[in-house]
Amino acid sequence: MKKDFFNKTRIFDGGMGQELLNRGVKTISNLWSASALVDPQYHKIVVETHLDFINAGSEMILTNTFGSRKRRIIENKMIDRFAEINITAGKLAKEAVVRSG
Repeated sequence: MKKDFFNKTRIFDGGMGQELLNRGVKTISNLWSASALVDPQYHKIVVETHLDFINAGSEMILTNTFGSRKRRIIENKMIDRFAEINITAGKLAKEAVVRSG
C-alpha cells in the first residue's frame, strides 16, 4: 500500500451483515452474520456479497467477523472453532479480491 493511500477519501464496503441476512443467511443464535462462516453452504454468498461491493466501487472490504468475536463464539459453545471461523472470513474475503481481478 502506498504511503499516501489515506490522503484522500476511500470507499469501504457496505453493511455486510445485513446484506447477508437479506440474501438468505439463517442465523445461529446471536452469531448473526457470522453464521455464514460456520455453515459452508453460505460461503458462496459471502464471496458474492464481497464481489458485489467491489464491483460497486468499494476500494476496501472488511471481513465478515463482527459476529465472530470471542465472546459470541464462547456463548455459542464454539470456542474450539474460533480460529477456524475467523480464518474462514479472511479466506472468503481474499477469494473475492482475487476473483475481482
